[in-house]
Amino acid sequence: MRAILTALLLITGLAVTVAPPTYAASSDRATASGPVTAIRVVRPVTAAGTPAAGWTVHRERGRASCDGAAVSAVRAGIVSCSPSAAYLPACWRSAHHTVLCLRNPLEHTLVRMRYVGAFPQVAKPATPTPLAMRLFDGHTCRLRVGGAWATPKDHPRWVGYYSCDDGGDVYGPRRDDGVIRTHPLWWVREVYDLTTVQHRALRTAYLVGTAH
Repeated sequence: MRAILTALLLITGLAVTVAPPTYAASSDRATASGPVTAIRVVRPVTAAGTPAAGWTVHRERGRASCDGAAVSAVRAGIVSCSPSAAYLPACWRSAHHTVLCLRNPLEHTLVRMRYVGAFPQVAKPATPTPLAMRLFDGHTCRLRVGGAWATPKDHPRWVGYYSCDDGGDVYGPRRDDGVIRTHPLWWVREVYDLTTVQHRALRTAYLVGTAH
């Protein structure tokens, strides 16, 4: 009975206070005939470096420095750029020494900025990290890029990975990305006020690719 109740709470996105092993055991039953986390690959830029159909572009001042692979990429050649304050987590090389960057995969908008130096040759990550996530309760979370976050009271070794629009933040151990993929229904630990930890099930995880 407890396993069934736990599964129902996870599916609806309500708070779950059971430990992760209990969650894992119950999620087998929850996903056997129904919900799993959907993976959506957003492809806003073509291989030629032009916006894909349906995407708009806004030009921004400043200079970007691109030196590493985008953690959310499912294809080589997609980079992350700095400064972190500009929030440029996924960028594609474009014309006239510029990059087209995606900030939010839930919006059909790109930003164009000039970049400095050489454009790096990068491979895709072995396990891509979602650029954004939609939880089962309808709220969304976006990937953290740089900045200093406070540490949860009872978890001094955790770091922040996502900021959510319900006032919580996704945390997890270092050298992780905050997403638990042990079962087809992925989940995260959402922390509120640095004290309350709630387990949330992911309805959709958004990755990035390149359009044809």
